[in-house]
Amino acid sequence: MTAILFRTGISYLLLLCIVRLMGKRQIGELQMTEFISAMLLSQAAVFPMTDPDIPLLYGILPLLCIGSFEVILSMLCIKSTHFRHFLEGKPIPLVENGSYVQQNLLRTRISREEVLSQIRSNGYTGLEEVDKVILEPTGNMSVLPAGGESTSNQTKGESQ
Repeated sequence: MTAILFRTGISYLLLLCIVRLMGKRQIGELQMTEFISAMLLSQAAVFPMTDPDIPLLYGILPLLCIGSFEVILSMLCIKSTHFRHFLEGKPIPLVENGSYVQQNLLRTRISREEVLSQIRSNGYTGLEEVDKVILEPTGNMSVLPAGGESTSNQTKGESQ
């Protein structure tokens, strides 16, 4: 019992340090690589924490590797636009010049109703008031009004 408490404490402190090094984002703002890292970190920590037959080092090494990979990937994304676009994707226009871009709606599996909902969430009554709607790599939709007014960002699917 004491060994499990000790292992849990060590794993918790290590995970806390790794997550702090990965950055301060909210769950809804995680990039794909950060989400995958979080999932792997949780899985890698469980077995050595609860199974006394597995050496604690077998849990610590994967945690350190996954955390290091995430930090290295984020640094590469900062330094290289091409690498960032490869890993995170590019903004995708869903509406241009007040018209749907059907090919991009199909590619992103977003319905016209979802786009209209996002337009209304940003204070516009319909497609005629909007110049562009862009799906950002973060999953947010940016709504750009006709006439070049200010922009608004809302998380995809977020309701107010």
